[in-house]
Amino acid sequence: MDIIANLFPGSFQPSLQPASTCLETHGAILNALPASHSALNAVSVNQNVAVIPGEWQSGDIPSPFYDITPTEPCVTAAFAQIKNADFISFDDAFLDVLGVDAKLERIQSFPQGQWHVHEAPVYLPETNELLYSDTSLAGLLYAINIDTHEVRKIPSDPPLQNVNGGTYHRGKVYVATNGGSVRGIFELNVTTGRTEAMVNNYRGRHLNSPNDLIFDSRSNMYFTDPTYGIAQNWPGVQAPELPNAIYRFDPRTKALQALSSSALVMPNGLALSADEKTLYVADSNSSHLEPASQRAVFAFDIRQGGLLDHPRLIYQVESGWPDGLRVTESGLLVIAVAGGADIIDPNTGTLLGRINTPGDIIFNLEPARGKGVWLLTGQKHIYKATIKEGPVQSWIAGNPPIIHQALEKIGSLWRKEL
Repeated sequence: MDIIANLFPGSFQPSLQPASTCLETHGAILNALPASHSALNAVSVNQNVAVIPGEWQSGDIPSPFYDITPTEPCVTAAFAQIKNADFISFDDAFLDVLGVDAKLERIQSFPQGQWHVHEAPVYLPETNELLYSDTSLAGLLYAINIDTHEVRKIPSDPPLQNVNGGTYHRGKVYVATNGGSVRGIFELNVTTGRTEAMVNNYRGRHLNSPNDLIFDSRSNMYFTDPTYGIAQNWPGVQAPELPNAIYRFDPRTKALQALSSSALVMPNGLALSADEKTLYVADSNSSHLEPASQRAVFAFDIRQGGLLDHPRLIYQVESGWPDGLRVTESGLLVIAVAGGADIIDPNTGTLLGRINTPGDIIFNLEPARGKGVWLLTGQKHIYKATIKEGPVQSWIAGNPPIIHQALEKIGSLWRKEL
């Protein structure tokens, strides 16, 4: 035995563990899936990997937790199994989110070796397409049919520079640009490509680089404005003239209101709770690749009148940075991250599980028509995840304009009565 120890000193000794010890180590990391979910390409991780046997080295910021380099071969094997799964459960509740027929598909692939960011996903219900951008291409967007996978180009006129965010509201598409000499929020006609600016300044100051946007049921628009435009050296972007901030824009009065410029370093993705009392915002400062930089999702209470109160951290990602956000029908939060999309309970901060895309960075995500269809825009691929849990039901936001007009008239009459 001494001879073997001398031949294999230090960290190589654990490779001589008996098979039973390896099985124990493997079992300390992974749980068995219940029979109902055994057909899924999924794994159940024990206790959020609270204890990793032996020693290990972590990778750079974009590398997920399963890409650590451990000294224990059995740990390596367990983490390889996790990496190869389509779904990673950290909590038994995630299995209910997935259902028994969950699947993950790649519906489009991009040339390897190119660093291109695919962003601004907007589901177009009229054509069953996902609109998306390649932020490095000016004046051009794409739409992919999520079932046939046919792709078409959508030119913009006047051309939009570096489209980074998008949303669908009351039958119309709105996008945010973070490049060019004038950056802002634009309405986009996906049939003609015609664009029209909605807001492009804050009282004469150039916006930094609008990143993401959402609407509430009263058509108030929230958007984030970090300094990615100049950080990414997009042509024409001036030095910052404003703090990084979250804004609220009223399309009826054209009033633009700054809501927060201190709680977050690099405000990014946005989502609203179903009751519209809570605003979720991603802070993606770690996209500058500093390990100690902020990479978390915060929640704010929305005061009457729109101001934000009580910022609080609800989730910190272990790698990459949080980007796009969406809310599910049961109030869970889906977060685009390096290596997939994390699903958390925002009330407790509990990580339930991950839609797993190893080797890829998911920049944004969007629900589609149909129960539990989620579309993920990554660096390398666009993914279609079909799970049991669907998106939050925004009945007002999905109605045709004529219904909106009726609803708004009823609301106006109701307010007069008060």
